[in-house]
Amino acid sequence: MILLAFALAFDATTALQKALPNYTAAAQKQVEDSETARQKLSGLYDDSDKDLARCEDGVNELRSCGAAPPLAGIAKWLNTPGGSPLDLASLRGRVVLIDFWTYSCINCRRSLPHIEAWDRAYRDKGLTVIGVHSPEFAFEKDAGNVADQARKLGVTYPVALDNDLDTWNNYRNRFWPAKYLVDAQGSVRHFTFGEGRYAQTESLIRDLLRQADPKVRLPSVTGLDSDQLTAGRTPETYLSTSRIRGYTGTPELAKDKATGYAFPAAGVPLNQLSLAGTWTAAYEQFTAGSDARLALTYRARNANLVLAGEGTVTVLVDGKQTKTLRIHGAPTLYRLTDDGTARQAELELRLTPGLQAFAFTFG
Repeated sequence: MILLAFALAFDATTALQKALPNYTAAAQKQVEDSETARQKLSGLYDDSDKDLARCEDGVNELRSCGAAPPLAGIAKWLNTPGGSPLDLASLRGRVVLIDFWTYSCINCRRSLPHIEAWDRAYRDKGLTVIGVHSPEFAFEKDAGNVADQARKLGVTYPVALDNDLDTWNNYRNRFWPAKYLVDAQGSVRHFTFGEGRYAQTESLIRDLLRQADPKVRLPSVTGLDSDQLTAGRTPETYLSTSRIRGYTGTPELAKDKATGYAFPAAGVPLNQLSLAGTWTAAYEQFTAGSDARLALTYRARNANLVLAGEGTVTVLVDGKQTKTLRIHGAPTLYRLTDDGTARQAELELRLTPGLQAFAFTFG
């Protein structure tokens, strides 16, 4: 206690945080992202739906998780006749897959081919897929942006714009993506958070379709392979004054003010990023000014960044220019690098003034 008092008096804890940025990340990942923790946390969100709270994420069987909560507060419907809303009560007799997603989320994008394949294979066999688009960023609330990206991503099933997260909260959800299976009687029978478990989910869809119609003749399983994600890959990195982790360089980030920055002389360590040139750092994005550059050292097979505006981004990997991206229009995800195998690399981006950068993701 005496040592702690001295540390607090001389602000030693702040010095430790600066010397070891993100020093709790490894422990935090082990605690929060473990299979056991995810299952247990799935029942601790609140007690507003005690039946749903009794079920756990990703179990390999159908369970009774209570009546499916309503699709509430939907701002707009896409891919329905005339934009008409869907109501779960009107879908009795059909199996329903509810997928919580958002279009700039790389995890959601990687799961979409599986969901689209299930929709094609089983729509005529009694399955209805509903994509509940629950935005993480303000630009994802724009119906035009969502419609444009859904079309580009091949999403043809109904999409509900859950802009105020009312349906998200009804399902006590906290993950992108998240999939909930509802049986023909309107009860939630299974849910799974995050990527993966595709074969398991498809098997349970087939079980529910047979329960709904014992005479149904199902096609062969779709059997799409899961993406091989890099173990220990660099975590998602937000360009946000409130959410950024692992920033290094000079000066410290200035909020909502055009400021000149410089890379550290010793280079950028793994899983950290730095700025050079002029940037305006804000709550949701960083905006490039004159001679704007960004450096980041990552480990993954690929690196991706949500960008918006009009201009170009020059990509350098380990000091060598690899491509120039033309950025146009509303925020969307751009692939910066794509390697066949995982590796550690130094990434540098050179952005023309006015471009906005939101979040990095890695695969």
